[in-house]
Amino acid sequence: MLSRDGAPMTYLPADDSALLIDVLRDYKGEACLEIGFGSGAVISSLTERFSVAVATDLAAPQGETDAKGLFLADRASCFRDRVFDLVAFNPPYLPSEGIDDRAVDGGAGGVEVPMRFLDDALRVLRSDGKILVLLSDSGDVQRFLAHATRLGLSAKERRRKRLFYETLLVFELSRRD
Repeated sequence: MLSRDGAPMTYLPADDSALLIDVLRDYKGEACLEIGFGSGAVISSLTERFSVAVATDLAAPQGETDAKGLFLADRASCFRDRVFDLVAFNPPYLPSEGIDDRAVDGGAGGVEVPMRFLDDALRVLRSDGKILVLLSDSGDVQRFLAHATRLGLSAKERRRKRLFYETLLVFELSRRD
């Protein structure tokens, strides 16, 4: 999001962030990455359960955050291959003709941006690691899951939350044996 003066604005935590944070309470380990840290709320929730907890975003958070290890980078581009046992993201997922608002526009079918996040997440994921992604049923979830299958991943729905205008879905993805 951009402010009136054109400066980037931080995505504020809402129902989607709260749902992802709730699911992530079940995970702990050595190293985790959040792609698209927004306000820093999700990565802050992970710091006590992971030895290394880092996050990336294209824009610096606005205001105060207690999150550490924030990197201004495109997705996971600044990290080596296969270093994280958990990668989480709540990507922009609203269907859009183009990407006018990087905080919410997910591209065609609402899954173009999430699929790019997934491609990069898979590259930095350890062989036994997990990817957690939050999507909306307002987007083409089946297309996203088909892309994950083509990448050799299996998907398990971990949680859903019905709002009056959409259903939020959290999927756990892992490499198939």
